Amino acid sequence: MRLVDGFLAAALALTVVGTAAAQSAPAQSTATPQATTVGYTASHWIATAFVGSGFGTSGDTVSDEVDAGGVAFGGQIGYLWRGIVGPEFIADFAPAFEVTRIDLNDNPRVNSYMVNAIAAIPLGADGRLQPYVSGGFGGIQMAGDVFTSADETTTTRQMQWGTNVGGGIMAFASDRIGLRGDVRRYHAMTNDTLTGSAADQVLDSLLSGLAFWRANAGLSFRW
Repeated sequence: MRLVDGFLAAALALTVVGTAAAQSAPAQSTATPQATTVGYTASHWIATAFVGSGFGTSGDTVSDEVDAGGVAFGGQIGYLWRGIVGPEFIADFAPAFEVTRIDLNDNPRVNSYMVNAIAAIPLGADGRLQPYVSGGFGGIQMAGDVFTSADETTTTRQMQWGTNVGGGIMAFASDRIGLRGDVRRYHAMTNDTLTGSAADQVLDSLLSGLAFWRANAGLSFRW
């Protein structure tokens, strides 16, 4: 009888201990973890408004006649898949591309329109620091007033296919707003055959093989 009573007491003690342990154990979380949506995994758009200045100009038919050191303005819009790679479009406008030519009434305007591929490396937990490279092709356009006589000018514009390649860094102070700076080289294709009017040929000769560097800095937005 004492043996049975002993077993019953042990069973009761084990039941009490098990119940207390179950009540004191931490509850298991059933919440689903949130997916990472920034940094290395975020696909997003990016747009930049920038200002720049050129240097290191050369060309097929010009040497010291052209200086790309004038101020330029432009913009960029692109898409980064997973924050790493994608397409972008860049357009910039130099209202006074400095040229020393007696047959030009004033400094011509040089615009470029480029379709690029861009590749970035998001750094940090939120990908707020992004070194990148980009390059592609498009058109380089020159417009200006060319003297056709001692006191008459003709306004003309010419465009040549060209390329660009560059690299820089984007740094975001917040998830959406940051700064972008880069250095980029533009290069117009060589034009072996000058056609059109005399004014057209003046600009064609300046555009042929025209190459210059441009340093840009601006404000970027991503979403």
